[in-house]
Parts: sequence; C-alpha cells; structure tokens
Amino acid sequence: MTTVPLYDAQEIALLEVVRPCVDWRAVRAARAGSRSPLAALDPSPGWERVLLAEVARIARVGRAAVACWRRRHDDFPDPVAGTDVHPQFDRRAVVAWLLAHDKIGVPTGPTIAALVLAGAGGASHRFRLDDPWLALADDAAGEDCLSGWSIDEDADALAALAGGEFGASLRRLTAPGTGPLAVPGEVRAIERFRSGSGGLRLTLAWPAGLRGTAGSGPAGGVVRHAVAYVGPGGACVCARHDCGGVVPVSWCAEHGDTVAPVLEWHPGGGIRCTDLSRSRGLAAVAGRAD
Repeated sequence: MTTVPLYDAQEIALLEVVRPCVDWRAVRAARAGSRSPLAALDPSPGWERVLLAEVARIARVGRAAVACWRRRHDDFPDPVAGTDVHPQFDRRAVVAWLLAHDKIGVPTGPTIAALVLAGAGGASHRFRLDDPWLALADDAAGEDCLSGWSIDEDADALAALAGGEFGASLRRLTAPGTGPLAVPGEVRAIERFRSGSGGLRLTLAWPAGLRGTAGSGPAGGVVRHAVAYVGPGGACVCARHDCGGVVPVSWCAEHGDTVAPVLEWHPGGGIRCTDLSRSRGLAAVAGRAD
C-alpha cells in the first residue's frame, strides 16, 4: 500500500519556491509521454529536512542572513537532525516560519510575458514566454532584449515572423516589471537555446530608439506624441505629456487633427520621450534659477 500525503492549494502554489533544487522549467517543458524530471528525485525521509543553505535558497538570501534570523528570533524552528555545525530543519516548519515573518510570499500566478506581433500583412499573432527576462537599453542606439521559455511551435512561428522581408513589429508586450510596450519597427529572434532537459529559451531584440508605450486595449499599438512648433495655447484641449508633446484631437481649435503644427512625432514613453522630458525639466529649473 502506498501512502500519499495530501496538499492544500497554498502548498501547491509554493512548490517552486520551497523546492529550489528542482528544475521546474524542465518539468513544464516535458512532453506528454516522456519521463518527467521529477521521476529522478529521491523521496527519502531526508527529503523533508533542509540545511541553513537550503533555507537561504528558499528565501533568496545569503546563509548569513538565515543564521542571523535564527539567533534573533526565539520562534525560529528547532533542528530535527544534523549536528551543531550543520543542523537540519523540517522543511514545512521552516516554510511556515518564513511565511509568518514575510520572508517569502505565495506566488499569485505564473510569471509570463504576453506578446502581440504584427506581420508584414498586418495580421496579429499572439505568443507567450515563460519566466521572461526583459533588458531595456538606456541608449537610443542600443537594443532592447526579451528572453523567455517557449514551446517549439511558438518559437518557430516567432522566428518566421522576425525573419520575413520586412520583419515583424511588436504591437504590444506585457511583461512583469514594466508597463505595456510597443515597437513600430523590426523585431528579431537573435538566439535559440535548448537546455539539457529539453526546454527551449528564445531571445528577441528590437531597436531601443523605436520603443514606445502601448495604447489601451489588448492589442493596442504604440502611442505617438507630437511636439508642437510652439507651446500649446490656453484654448488647447489636446492631451499633454511630460515631454511637451500633444496628441491633436479633431475638436481642438488650435491643433485639430492634422500634423501641420507639429515638429516631430515620437513614441510616447520611449527613450526620445524621456530625453525630451528631462531636457525640458532642466530648462525649467534653469529658468527659475535665473
């Protein structure tokens, strides 16, 4: 007879946090009918005991921090095995203590990036990348990069779109740590990496100078601002932005909906927009100082 322990929803949500030794990417990438990486784990009694170093990995801190918690907090779990030099603790007791003291939190959902790409014909294509890593350049001459784990079919479709005659444009990117982005220019697939466990990691890149803020809506494109030849008058009802640009509307007596009164269009929220905002802010400070 096999005894199977019961788990609640919180314990399942915490699996990837409290078992950092497991390659969870490989588990998610395992194909149906193939041997799961979990099958190689040894569920011996010691599986539920952790050293201070493992506690540190769970909390994503250094071992010294965990040793400090143990000295300062009387309610830190007592060792259940090991030695004075290498004490071992019950995993569940440690996790309960970390949760109670806000050292870890229950994940609220999967960490993913959602992409909507527009091909040469204008059709939209939706993709997702798991465990994304987004690096935004701080120079308009550089490139932004997004890496994440993908399935083979999505990776092939992304590579085909990015490898077309005119490339694909990023209509909307939603990723943790940043607002929705859009890029009115070419997106390229620059790297495909397959781990030893079969997972496929894909890296995309695009010119940083074209990056802008995505418009409202699930597939909204880039928001563009117009920098006027002169500052908007008091009767202007167009939306105004920190960079000094406006988006003309048809009922504005000053600007209407034409491009005639503008000096330059640029993506809102991008590097150009940020540079203009900074320069105008410095100019205003200098004016007050004078």
